[in-house]
Amino acid sequence: MSAKAKAVAGSYSRNVASLIAFLAKRPGVVDVKASPNASMYKVADKIFAILSKKTGYVVLKSPPESVPMLKEMYKGVGHKTHLDRRHWIAVELDADVPMKEVQRLVTLSYDLVRAGAEKPAKRKAKKVLTKRAS
Repeated sequence: MSAKAKAVAGSYSRNVASLIAFLAKRPGVVDVKASPNASMYKVADKIFAILSKKTGYVVLKSPPESVPMLKEMYKGVGHKTHLDRRHWIAVELDADVPMKEVQRLVTLSYDLVRAGAEKPAKRKAKKVLTKRAS
């Protein structure tokens, strides 16, 4: 973690600082500051996590079939944004969700968004190849 990232992470809770470090280690991740206390994390120019540093929660993409189960398992999983409730969850970092589970959910969100971003690129490449062959 860079000195700047350590200084920023140091002013928030331990769980928020830990999550900032974890997010920074993901390959190809870009941290876009939404406000002084919120960041959007993108991969392939698509958002996969929104971190509210001051209030200590992260919004993540999740498979629709997992959302009801996660909400039932943890009091700290819910919904806080305008994003589609079927696909996005908010995880309270200081609630009953273990940090290992938060990290697993971050990785899942990252993988879902990255895979979704790669599909259009593959289709576009296939179209170009098809046109060249004609």
